Amino acid sequence: MKIELFIVQYLYNNKSVSIPEIGVFTITGDAVLPDEKNKEQDLPPDVIQFDYNPKAVLDEGLIDFVVAETRKVRSLAISDLESYINLSRQFLNIGKPLVIEGLGTIIKNQEGTYEFTQATIANPKMEPIKADIKEKIQSVISFSSPAKQAPNKQAWFVGLILLIVIITVSALYYFLLYNDEPT
Repeated sequence: MKIELFIVQYLYNNKSVSIPEIGVFTITGDAVLPDEKNKEQDLPPDVIQFDYNPKAVLDEGLIDFVVAETRKVRSLAISDLESYINLSRQFLNIGKPLVIEGLGTIIKNQEGTYEFTQATIANPKMEPIKADIKEKIQSVISFSSPAKQAPNKQAWFVGLILLIVIITVSALYYFLLYNDEPT
C-alpha cells in the first residue's frame, strides 16, 4: 500500500501530521470529514491547512500508525516513511508537483518554499492489507542430472566423415600390405 495513504488517514484521524523537511498539515477544528462508509466525498474548501516548515520532524504517532496498519517492524516503517519523504522532496526539487491523493498538491515556488493546494475529493478509506503468504505443499528435491541433448546434425556429419576416413585408411593399408606381388 502507498505510504501517502497512511499519511492521509493519519491526518484524518488525528487532525495534524508533520512531514520532515516539508511541513505540517492540519485540519481545521470545525471541519466535518467524510466517514469511513463513504469511499469518496467532497472536501469543504480550506479544510486542510499546510504550514511550510523545513525543520519539521517526523511525527511519532504517524510511525506508530504505520507500524500498526502494516504490521511491519518499527525500523522498517521508519525507513519506508523516510524513503517516501526523500523521494517526495527530490520530486519537488526538480519542479514537479507532488500529488497526494485525498489531500492535495504541493509545489515548490520561485522562492524555494512549498505551496499547497487542497484536493476537492477525500478518500479516507484504506483497503485492508492482504497477506500474500503461500506455503508449498510438497517440495520434491531431485538429485538427478539434466538429460543430455541429442547430438546435432553437425556432430553426425563429423562422425560420418571420421568413419569414412578410418575405413579408407584401413582399406589402403590392407591393399598395400597384403597385395604386394613378388617379382
